[in-house]
Amino acid sequence: MSTLNTTEFAPELALLLQCARHHLKGGCQQQIQQLVNHPKLNWRDVIHLARFHRLLPILHKVLFSKDLALDLPDSILKALRGYWLKNIGRNFSLVQELKSFLEILDTHHIRAITFKGPMTAMNAYGDLSLRMFSDLDLLVHPDDFLKLREIAINQGYQCDKLMAVSERECLKQLSSQEQASYFQSQKEYSLLKVESRTFLDIHQGILSKQFLPLFDTRWIWQHTQERQVGGHPVLGLTPDVEVIVLAAQGAEEYWPQLGKLFDLAMLIENQPNLDWNSVLDLSESLDVLPRLILGLTLIQNLYGVTLPDQVDRHLKAAPPLQALAQEIQETMLNKPQHIDSKLTLNLVLYQLRLMTHWRNRVRCVLTLMNPTLADIAAIPLPKYLFFIYYLFRPVRLIQEVVWPQPAHPKP
Repeated sequence: MSTLNTTEFAPELALLLQCARHHLKGGCQQQIQQLVNHPKLNWRDVIHLARFHRLLPILHKVLFSKDLALDLPDSILKALRGYWLKNIGRNFSLVQELKSFLEILDTHHIRAITFKGPMTAMNAYGDLSLRMFSDLDLLVHPDDFLKLREIAINQGYQCDKLMAVSERECLKQLSSQEQASYFQSQKEYSLLKVESRTFLDIHQGILSKQFLPLFDTRWIWQHTQERQVGGHPVLGLTPDVEVIVLAAQGAEEYWPQLGKLFDLAMLIENQPNLDWNSVLDLSESLDVLPRLILGLTLIQNLYGVTLPDQVDRHLKAAPPLQALAQEIQETMLNKPQHIDSKLTLNLVLYQLRLMTHWRNRVRCVLTLMNPTLADIAAIPLPKYLFFIYYLFRPVRLIQEVVWPQPAHPKP
């Protein structure tokens, strides 16, 4: 495993990185011991960073491991144990919710692929307790996307709680056909079970419609396998495709957290039989090879992941992506306190850089020009003047990318 110079980082961040690397490959005992005894180490900041980056279970496991025999303050041990137990309880509660929801789908003959969440916990870590996740993600066939929404509402789930109030009101004013048309253009919608405050994200696409190869996911059903999750058989993605999905989604979000990269690193480490030729070929055909290379470069830099020669050659043959990885790494490590998914000019340009096919770039720009619910909510117009929204959209788009507003938090 390659060494990582963490001396330029704050001791709290350095400790988090070294614990992750130690869990992955071992061999970081000395660095961890030195950082634990660092005179400027702030344990409150360590825990805060671990929670933000979704690495607290890994931090807990490493610091409590017998081979390190660390002498930690009782208050820190108690805090870490408390957060770890809370995460376990939440994870198993979500697995039970997943089981209940999948049983509902079975009665309506709807198949769903579980990805991220508990499925990545099992495929990458082999243990539900070692990953932090706050919701459930299910991918359904496009033909079932709207049908499932109706079923969920009839079962008592609430929809659209993540929308702005003005957008929800606008949605109510649309006809059933217009609502269906709107949702068919979205990669996902969220369901909320009020009693447990559980969010389920129902996907028909992996990425947004601006990127069609991973919005239209009919092909993905040929790459599924069943796995036991919390004692229940659950349909998930094959490891080869899960690597691609984690890399593509992480890149879409500009890799905001170390934990997302660690998921990718652990998945590769714990799936030694990955067919890398298949991964590379499929990534290229889907035009996500740059996203894959970007993610692999980051996990190699941060976690010292060893990759096969044919993959290494792709990484070395892409200097622009190496530079982009360095840029993302610096942003992630130096400004780790906030995640903003709002559209900005830099984000649009960044997404275009990750596309190699000109058709996908053109489609991305054209899709951004389609009126949104926010546009309609901002200036209500009668239906016979709907064409004006297409004239209004460029102005709104410029406003979004140049002067973005803060994102709406989850309620």
